Amino acid sequence: MVEPLDKEKLETLLKKLPSHFPLIINLSHQKGGVGKSTLAYNIADAFRTLGFKVRLLDMDAQNTSEGLNALREIAFDDIEKVNDKRRLVKIINNLSTDGLEILIIDSGGFDLAVSRLAIMGADINLTPVSDRVTELLGVVQKYSQTLEEIETNTGTSVSSYIILNRIHPFAKHFEHIEEMIENSPKMVMLESVVRERAIYDKSFIDGRTVFEADEIEGHKMAMDEILSVCYELIEIYLEKG
Repeated sequence: MVEPLDKEKLETLLKKLPSHFPLIINLSHQKGGVGKSTLAYNIADAFRTLGFKVRLLDMDAQNTSEGLNALREIAFDDIEKVNDKRRLVKIINNLSTDGLEILIIDSGGFDLAVSRLAIMGADINLTPVSDRVTELLGVVQKYSQTLEEIETNTGTSVSSYIILNRIHPFAKHFEHIEEMIENSPKMVMLESVVRERAIYDKSFIDGRTVFEADEIEGHKMAMDEILSVCYELIEIYLEKG
């Protein structure tokens, strides 16, 4: 797993970034209940914590991010509900002029036109999965087909990075998952792993992220895991040029 909270590594990455912004990260999955919105909400705050200017677009049917923001004592001012293709295109097209550094999109289902547009417009597509073989099969088969359809119909090359999410804290061996992902030419597996932790649900009671819930057990481990994801996404973005 990528080592989190490496300050020297972060400093080196940040020095390389100014000429590469903005970065668009799209979280998507063919079904709900996989922790996509939880990741999006916390990844957005991780980048805020690191000093980036962030915007989070809530395109999920349940509007989880917008709902969590409404529970906060002081709401984030960079979360927007979007379900219109024109609005999404306008935001993406204006990124280079409005000073935005990180755009995070919490997408809905793959069969929605606006969600496919987000897949096409993103620099990095991120798909959370558990370590259950049945779920992995669904993602590998259905998501790969969707990506191939997008590429065939639009000529836009698209792929997705798979992140293990809600994994048991003591699970260690993921070779079978790596093998399944490697067999799909449209998918790459992240090294970072996000574990199942009660802090995610407990912090959401009042709309907080794990970065704001230092009194809850698991705060440091959850924070480190989310930061690890952010570091790896930055590295991927830099490698893609």
